[in-house]
Amino acid sequence: MKINLKKEVCGMSVKEEVKVEGATVPVYKYAENGITYYEFDTSELGPPEPMVNALAVLKLLDSQDKRVVMINHKKPMGLFDRIGDRYDYQIEEVNGKYKITFKIKE
Repeated sequence: MKINLKKEVCGMSVKEEVKVEGATVPVYKYAENGITYYEFDTSELGPPEPMVNALAVLKLLDSQDKRVVMINHKKPMGLFDRIGDRYDYQIEEVNGKYKITFKIKE
């Protein structure tokens, strides 16, 4: 993983763009309350890009203190079917889009 210089402010935390192998959209890393988040937005993309990007970024989840946040235009049901045995996820609707937060199953 290579960190680029692009940064954004996310509340009190700074988002840093990170390079993720296989991802075709920007991925941002930030920390809140001892949890490291990797966030990406595929809401403007059609299949198969949301799943391709999700599978690439989900590889970063190697401990309970990491999360992946995906912003998408719809619930990625095909992705859920594919990863449900390895990851838990929470879905939130925000401004007509879906924010899905993934973590490794305990």
